[in-house]
Amino acid sequence: MDTSSNAREGESHISHDIEDPHASLATSIREMIHSLHPIPNDRSIFRTPTTLRTGNEKMFTPQYVSFGPLHHGKKELQTMEKHKLRYVPAFVNRSGMSLEACIGVIKKHKDRARSCYAAELELTDDEFVTVLLVDSCFIIEAIWRGTAPDIHNQTDYLSSPELILDVLTDMILLENQIPFFLLDDLYSIAFKDTKFLRHIMNYFSDLVPVQCNLLKRINSGLKPKHFLDLLRTCHLPATLRPQLPKGTAPFVPIRSAAELKEAGIEFKRGSSDCLLDIKYSKGVLEVPLIRADDHTEIVLRNLVALEHCLHPFDSYVIDYIVFMDALINTSKDVDLLTKNGIVECLLSDSSAVATLFNNLGMHVRLWSPKYYFHHVSADLNTTGSRYAFSKSYRSR
Repeated sequence: MDTSSNAREGESHISHDIEDPHASLATSIREMIHSLHPIPNDRSIFRTPTTLRTGNEKMFTPQYVSFGPLHHGKKELQTMEKHKLRYVPAFVNRSGMSLEACIGVIKKHKDRARSCYAAELELTDDEFVTVLLVDSCFIIEAIWRGTAPDIHNQTDYLSSPELILDVLTDMILLENQIPFFLLDDLYSIAFKDTKFLRHIMNYFSDLVPVQCNLLKRINSGLKPKHFLDLLRTCHLPATLRPQLPKGTAPFVPIRSAAELKEAGIEFKRGSSDCLLDIKYSKGVLEVPLIRADDHTEIVLRNLVALEHCLHPFDSYVIDYIVFMDALINTSKDVDLLTKNGIVECLLSDSSAVATLFNNLGMHVRLWSPKYYFHHVSADLNTTGSRYAFSKSYRSR
């Protein structure tokens, strides 16, 4: 009898019976990994990053009405839910579509629409479609009523101009967006025309921080991701980012407006209707007019949040905020820019405008390898330093 062989068989049998002490935990971790949803490539609607939101919650949180799933169901926004429902039959009757046909349009896009939200949504498909349907009908109907001056309905909850502006402000918040392709498709099917962009831009004109006709900046091929992205797209400059020599630090700090004035730099209101068209030539800095009112900060903060999440390496608005934050330190700088027609102050005073830009610049980071205002800043510093040196030499 071969006892050694039997012993080996016994050892083999025992080794199979002994379970790996980490197997149970490994199985649990694998289940957690497998339960994760894939990250969609076309995310465009985000929760505002904590670094930007902290201390500024009202700038990113809807105050009157929710659009889309991220703030849907909040108790403080329930007043508008019933009113949104009243707009659904109004939209259906005006469009000539049946409610079933409207649902069909939304349902066709539900998967693509869901993938636009960076946050994981807890809504079922029917709940998600219901939210998008009610909100889309309300938005399109509100835009139509807001751009049709001959329409006056005293029973309409949105008959007050002040409330219209409040709802309009909620409509451009990053966390309160609905995919544009869905709204555009529903509008196109309902009304058989291509004027949706024009109606939108007319509707949003009071929120634009620069006095211009944004319709001129719209082209037929424009495909924004949502309303906030549309506002950003309409403010992009015609020229590309500057090409910098290899090894050049992209960001160049500048002195404040008052200090630049002291160094011999003159200021002039730029003729462009694009905020970013800041130019410097022959001792003159041209800056387009910006209107500073009660809604300017909300618009700019949400544009910054959008770039932070979606365009971190192509951050034109962030570059603008950084430049203006450097240009404006105190009310003295605001007074100088106001005197030269660059700032239109609709806030309490020039100090409020200075505070606005100083606060906007907090927690904002430049990720782009090509600072858009590099050449303007570098030329300002060179000319200003040369003038200051010359003035100092002559005064000896």
